[in-house]
Amino acid sequence: MDTQETLHIRCGSDIEVALKDAGIEGAFLDFSDPFCQGPVLDLPQEAFLEKRLDFVVGAYGLDPVDARKKQRLRYARLANAAAFARIVLWFEHDSYDQLILMFLLKHFSGLDERPVLDLVCVGDFPVEPRFIGLGQLSPADLKGLYDNRQRVTTDMLALGQSVWAALVEETPHNLVRLAQSDTPALPLCAPAIMRHLKELPARSSGLSLTEELTLRVLAAEGARTGGKLFKTLKLEREPLPYLGDQMYWYDLDRLLAGGAIERFGDDWPAASVAITHLGRACLEGREDWMEHVVAERYVGGIRVAPDGKIWRRQG
Repeated sequence: MDTQETLHIRCGSDIEVALKDAGIEGAFLDFSDPFCQGPVLDLPQEAFLEKRLDFVVGAYGLDPVDARKKQRLRYARLANAAAFARIVLWFEHDSYDQLILMFLLKHFSGLDERPVLDLVCVGDFPVEPRFIGLGQLSPADLKGLYDNRQRVTTDMLALGQSVWAALVEETPHNLVRLAQSDTPALPLCAPAIMRHLKELPARSSGLSLTEELTLRVLAAEGARTGGKLFKTLKLEREPLPYLGDQMYWYDLDRLLAGGAIERFGDDWPAASVAITHLGRACLEGREDWMEHVVAERYVGGIRVAPDGKIWRRQG
């Protein structure tokens, strides 16, 4: 039977209440840092934290004092997590979850003494209209997953170290190698890495996959509100949904600033969004989007900007 000596770690608070309703006891840590967006660099811890905080505050329009307080508390609680007898990691199959999971596995692999580590890692579940995340599941569903959780193995810990080391590099080579290895210790990791790499500019258009999918919806179906665009992308077009709404607005901000879309209204959820002539030209490969972007972005440790070497994806 679980006690308060158990810590449940999840990259969000979406299942916290449901775990309690399921009778699964223990403390809960929402460890959320969207490594799938923004710079993820090989820096000393303090510099790393500041770089990440600067990104999330600026990209998502967060209150800087509140965001810094919450994020530093998350990392501080993680640093003290080894005081628990057991830790249960709750994750799903997308790049948001898998990259955070890799960070946690890397973190725990570096401890001289670590708690018992268990893992719930889900790639699919029979829910409508499609499985996106654990937050869709009922307390009974979560209890079933918990009862069938895995023990974290040394191979899983080693994978976390390898993926994290590759993620912070300035080139994509080792991430590609890991994705092509099918990551047998955690098979859901390889497809998530491959999806992460598709945020690099396409060779033909310069668009990330998120940018490409967005423009395809607007080109085929016409203008729509940002909220409906986000829903369409998440439920119908995105092969491996990983973006939250604030994360998606960050991508739309970039498309707007470079002139690929136009917005009629102040706030993304309610504003009407339409593709421009430039957006169509990029989508069709007649223009290179990288010649129009106005600010750098990062795919892990890889800087994407027109004033530097541009790593591109094939498809």
